[in-house]
Amino acid sequence: MAIANAHSDSRSQAGLAHARRSPRRLRTDRLYPVFQPIVRLPTRSIAAFEVLARWDDEKLGKVPPVCFIPIIEKAGLIAEFTSHIIRSACAKARHWSGEFRLAFNISPLQFQGERLPEQIQEAVSASGFPLSRVQLEITESAVIADIDCARKSIERLKALGVQVVLDDFGTGFSSLTRLQALPFDKIKIDGSFVRSMGSSRESRKIVSAIVGLGQSLGMPIVAEGVETQAQLRMLQYFGCTFGQGYLFSKPLDAEAVPGLIRLWGEQAEDPSPLDLSCNQRLAQLQAIYASAPIALCFVDRNQRVVSANRRYAQMMDMELEQIGGRRIEEVIPQGDSGVAADLAAAIAGESSAPREWLMPDRRHVGLATVATARDENNEIVGLLVTLVDITGYGGRR
Repeated sequence: MAIANAHSDSRSQAGLAHARRSPRRLRTDRLYPVFQPIVRLPTRSIAAFEVLARWDDEKLGKVPPVCFIPIIEKAGLIAEFTSHIIRSACAKARHWSGEFRLAFNISPLQFQGERLPEQIQEAVSASGFPLSRVQLEITESAVIADIDCARKSIERLKALGVQVVLDDFGTGFSSLTRLQALPFDKIKIDGSFVRSMGSSRESRKIVSAIVGLGQSLGMPIVAEGVETQAQLRMLQYFGCTFGQGYLFSKPLDAEAVPGLIRLWGEQAEDPSPLDLSCNQRLAQLQAIYASAPIALCFVDRNQRVVSANRRYAQMMDMELEQIGGRRIEEVIPQGDSGVAADLAAAIAGESSAPREWLMPDRRHVGLATVATARDENNEIVGLLVTLVDITGYGGRR
């Protein structure tokens, strides 16, 4: 469940003690929703708002959710609490412009209850907000115990028209079998992976893998914890569909949301032409690579050929199958001492001017360029060698 960070001050501890002494009833007059936008990354428009609960105690001030949510669950009041937050949020959002969704966190304890679909329907219907624009977020801990039961619960919820999202993916017992078996509409990447992408290559690999997995399964990905422009660029590079975090907006009181909608704009979740699966993107790139009229060759940091297109093989007077895996000096024109220098400079991140290469047939001349290929964090991962036949256009004979 997405909650605010806990504050380890005396007021929070006092709030926890006060809650434990409270009667087994819920004072809803001090509990209210706040709204954090979920942004469609390709178009930078608002697609949804995650609804988060706040408790402003008249004596203790603001008590963090990490304190009061477990107490509400332990007291058996989680259903009443969730219904109140849903009714209140939907009633406020009903008058806002747009077709955005409202996303609500569902406790694992409540998800296991038989009456959850009816409770959701009653709470939303009482406000007049469309059920079709509601999505419920559940964590892996809610579904791990009994997959068959979880699938039936999700199907009952989806029958109402709501979407069901797997929250905080990657922090629990993630399973491909579970993803395949359960009809989730979206996957949310835990914010800890997103926040550490800039300093951890492992986190970048995890985020990239989750985005690719979601695309393959037809499940859009929501990245939590987006705080910097660098993180946003990486997510866009990976093809992530949605983002949420302080870079876009902190959670807002209901009165501030209409102004944010006017500022950012909103849109329904119609597919964007930029929302392509990894397989679709790869097929496009392969088509461009294979049919390009110029010769292309990709080399790793160890200067071994990863791939080349057919035009490159033709210009080197070799079969395409003979090129992959060789060292680059084996598949470039021989006798040109400047080639090695260009490659070394590129690996070091330096640029070099295009160079004329005499082709193996000794009759054709190519204009070669060596450029660095960088990953989403601007680290060099290899070299791209491009070669254009300039015979008859001023190249040496």
